[in-house]
Amino acid sequence: MNRIFTIMLIGFLSVSTLYGQEEGGKKNKTLIGFNLALPRGMAPSTALTNSGAPIEKSYGLGVIIQRKISKSINIFFDINTYNYNNLLAEQGKDVQSIWTVAESATHWDEPGAPQIQYVNDLPTDVHFDMQGTGFRLGGKYSFGDKKFQPWLGLAFGFYEWEANYFNSEKDKTYGGDRGYVPGLTYLGGIDFKITDGVVITAFADLASPVAEYSIEGLFYPQWDIKDYQAHITGPYRFGITLSFSPGMGSGK
Repeated sequence: MNRIFTIMLIGFLSVSTLYGQEEGGKKNKTLIGFNLALPRGMAPSTALTNSGAPIEKSYGLGVIIQRKISKSINIFFDINTYNYNNLLAEQGKDVQSIWTVAESATHWDEPGAPQIQYVNDLPTDVHFDMQGTGFRLGGKYSFGDKKFQPWLGLAFGFYEWEANYFNSEKDKTYGGDRGYVPGLTYLGGIDFKITDGVVITAFADLASPVAEYSIEGLFYPQWDIKDYQAHITGPYRFGITLSFSPGMGSGK
């Protein structure tokens, strides 16, 4: 929840900073918008599951500031926060570690090979939960100059992530890790200009940076996992943005 408040605060501060910066009588070239996204895709392999199930619970939201530098090109800076969560095992179940790397299963009898770990009668449901917050700088190329403007974009960002094996209420973690990673993402969408100062955008945001996490003592001290990989957010995000000119209410 703190991530959401941080994004909202940055958005309001950005509005205050940009408001009135465009001189009256000149076309406002700056837009600030608020994103709402639905991350989708396949859930990652975990210590308890192989990949193959779609992401169950997910959301994304953020703030974007963009500025037109030519008829067809916009540059933008955005801040987004994401979360997805998948049920791995139900309370009372017996679970064991899953080998997700073929080499591990092939060479199980060699010295140093990973051992299968077990947990009997889980005290709670267990979910894999990934939270991420990213800062991106990118550009958009628009086609045409109509009310409906299709566009393509590219962005490079830096992301903070946190992976956990949680219970349903997220008040008990069986093990987690956190870190930072850079990443390149690809975008496409359609801008619908309601007025000169208000734009609604439908977009697709593709590719996701990958976190590599390790946990010592997952479930109990002898169960260690190393170098597991997971998308910071769903590999595909589909969403909508409401943008407006910060100086649209100022006089000429």
